[in-house]
Amino acid sequence: MRATNTRTPRSSLHRDDSGAIMVIGVFMAMLVTGFLYYIIGIGNTIIFRERMQDAADAVAFSGAVMHARGMNLIAMINIVMALLVSILFALRLVQWALFAAAALTAWAPPLSATLAEFGTTIMNLANQYENGVVQPALRLGHTAQDVIRTTWPYLAQTRVVVSTLSGTYQPPVTRGFIHPMIDHPLPVRPVNIRSTCIHAAEPLSRFLTFPLALLGGGSVLSWATRLLDEAMALFFCPRNDASMRPHEIDPGDGSCNDGMPGQDCEYVQIRGIVIGTPPFQANERGVSMAAWGRNTGSGGLFGTIGNLSHIGLAQAEYYYEGDEARDEWTWHMYWRARFRRFRMPTNLLGIGGAVGPGIDLSIIDRVMIH
Repeated sequence: MRATNTRTPRSSLHRDDSGAIMVIGVFMAMLVTGFLYYIIGIGNTIIFRERMQDAADAVAFSGAVMHARGMNLIAMINIVMALLVSILFALRLVQWALFAAAALTAWAPPLSATLAEFGTTIMNLANQYENGVVQPALRLGHTAQDVIRTTWPYLAQTRVVVSTLSGTYQPPVTRGFIHPMIDHPLPVRPVNIRSTCIHAAEPLSRFLTFPLALLGGGSVLSWATRLLDEAMALFFCPRNDASMRPHEIDPGDGSCNDGMPGQDCEYVQIRGIVIGTPPFQANERGVSMAAWGRNTGSGGLFGTIGNLSHIGLAQAEYYYEGDEARDEWTWHMYWRARFRRFRMPTNLLGIGGAVGPGIDLSIIDRVMIH
């Protein structure tokens, strides 16, 4: 038999559809690659955004804690100053008690002379203690408080800058700082030395009126204690030298007299600001390659998300935790720090209440997500 050719005839080129699925697969692969890079980029953005927010929270809270420690340090110096003056008052009380006893025992000259001699010895000791210890200590305390008042915010700023550069939040954080940055000392001011003397007299007057407390003196006890406080401050207090005055809360313009700083008081608000550079370049290049070289980094999704991720904002405050009156806030170490919801300041860098004519900073709060 003669062999026959069983091959099918080749179709024409324009009718050949073999490999069409591969072409479609290439385009689909590029599309899927672009989607993957978008997903990875969004995931990286969320991760780095949370890290930026953590850094901003740490910066704000650290600044508030440093300010609270500064206020507690001023309170501690006030307490030490009052304690030293209280010892002076005790010596003065013993001195005058001996002189009074000497006068009352005038009928017994030997006893009276002995009491008067002891009184003179205590008086000389009190004078030496006042001139050699109390007055230098009060001057040193006043100077230390004044230095703390002016330099402590700079120490807080330095600590924040160092902490952001130490690598804890790197990447993506490259720098950080707190607002306010300039000319914002701690909210205290020097007052009359009588304030120290009143606080120094309180433990002694309570000791002297203790019998009335056992008898349930009530209003009589309060009246007697206040009278002794005023008497000791009047007769025993050192001279009112400007270099020996304690520091107390500065009421400022009177807008923060509600008894709780932090509710409406801008001067205790600390805002943390951090700046970073999240590494989105690889994702941008991948999306650009998948989009056949089209630019997607400047004005597209990555541009918008990337710009929002370059900055982190947070807010904290330092406040007085006790329930004492405002003039007692620098006589107790009850200053603490806490977070607050972020709000743009009404005073930017100490220059007015707006950035420029007709530009109110509070408008930014309405468009920010924080």
